[in-house]
Amino acid sequence: MSPAKSVVPIPSTKARSTYVELLRKEWHGQSGSSTDPVRREDCDLDEGTLGELLAMGMVSQDPAAPEQVSVVDPGVVEARLGALLRSTALTMLDEARSLTDLLQPLIAESRKGPRPQDGEPIVRIEGKAAISAIVNESVQQATKELFTAQPGGGRPKDTLEKVRMQTAELLGRGVEVRTLYQHTAWHDSPTRQYVADMTALGAQVRTMDELFDRLIVIDRSVAFIPADNERDQAVIIREPAVVRFLVGVFERNWLRAKPFEGSRTPNESSHISGVLRETIIRCLINGDSDTAIAKRIGLSTRAYATHLAKLKSELKAETRFQLGYQLGMLAARSVAEPGDMAGL
Repeated sequence: MSPAKSVVPIPSTKARSTYVELLRKEWHGQSGSSTDPVRREDCDLDEGTLGELLAMGMVSQDPAAPEQVSVVDPGVVEARLGALLRSTALTMLDEARSLTDLLQPLIAESRKGPRPQDGEPIVRIEGKAAISAIVNESVQQATKELFTAQPGGGRPKDTLEKVRMQTAELLGRGVEVRTLYQHTAWHDSPTRQYVADMTALGAQVRTMDELFDRLIVIDRSVAFIPADNERDQAVIIREPAVVRFLVGVFERNWLRAKPFEGSRTPNESSHISGVLRETIIRCLINGDSDTAIAKRIGLSTRAYATHLAKLKSELKAETRFQLGYQLGMLAARSVAEPGDMAGL
């Protein structure tokens, strides 16, 4: 990017040195007077340099005596050019304010509808920072509904703090906010506190045992879904049929989910733990890997290992293979004798 052009021309090195020489000759001339003009031939003042000094107002010239120049006091030059710069700055500020007044209504009007680049029904975006910025801007423009599905159990405390004010602002504007978490969110203190605060303001939160992918739907008109497992890419969807389908998926999960207001009574804790346990058993019988099961129920690998160890202990299984085999046998027996799995 090239530097901005200066309002006041900057004198060249030669012009500056010539000006200093003119000052010395005028102040210390043969006549001793500080008002006598200086002859051009005495300081080798060429036309180009003279033009620069005249343009800057650093010297003056009498048309009746073009062979002579008079030096203008540097203090006078500074005062005049400083006043010019300040006046120009004030004018530019006024123009900037006028430009804002002119364009602000147009900007507001453009934000009422989709932006030009938003016309595509499906757009891929890359980079966590870009995704976060676009999602946040879109969420802030919600006017009716915001549906979010957040898998993985409890959310990081710093993330919750970032969205707390935004969610409260949406609720204050009357936007319906509904969020789905996994059951493991019940065991995360920061998430429970956040949910308690937001539900007190009118948000609705529910939890599920099964894995679901991240989803954000705004006003049933635009949706965001991840485009890769690393969350470095996302897809913006504006195609009405696809958005309608995603809303349907969210609504079906919502009906199956358990209401969550941040509190956790002993009975609720027991119920959630029981549901997680049943899901783990079902996944083990299906032959899923430990990593896949932990991800599916939204537990860390360490927390999942604790659940697995308890199951091994109860069934007196020394290895994971033995555990899977015994669970499979119990499942087969429960088909013939319903209720056998209930005691696990």
